[in-house]
Amino acid sequence: MDQPSNYNFRGSLIIGLILVVVGTVFLLDNFDVIYIGEPISRFWPLLVVALGLARVAQAETAWERRRGFFWTFIGLWLLVSVLHMFELNFHNSWPILLIGLGINSIWKAITPQPECRLSKG
Repeated sequence: MDQPSNYNFRGSLIIGLILVVVGTVFLLDNFDVIYIGEPISRFWPLLVVALGLARVAQAETAWERRRGFFWTFIGLWLLVSVLHMFELNFHNSWPILLIGLGINSIWKAITPQPECRLSKG
């Protein structure tokens, strides 16, 4: 396996494991099995925003940058909904997701797609 593929595999594996652990902790908090505290339970969407911004910062292509911005958008929507900013919550802010998906689709259509990588062997 060449270096970039191995690096991407390890990065995805680590991020996946972190998301599973964080999701499990929040689920246990929701079921009152553990208590993680008010600030963490309210500001968890900042983790998604940070993930998106990290992807934007590390992006080497327009496609990767678009994915980073999309994760940042999702995190900001979650933050606004959880904190009830501008009197928005999950019930009345879901159309913002449709707008974001539409912008993402338009951006995808007007930017070149990454080249297909064929594995050797």
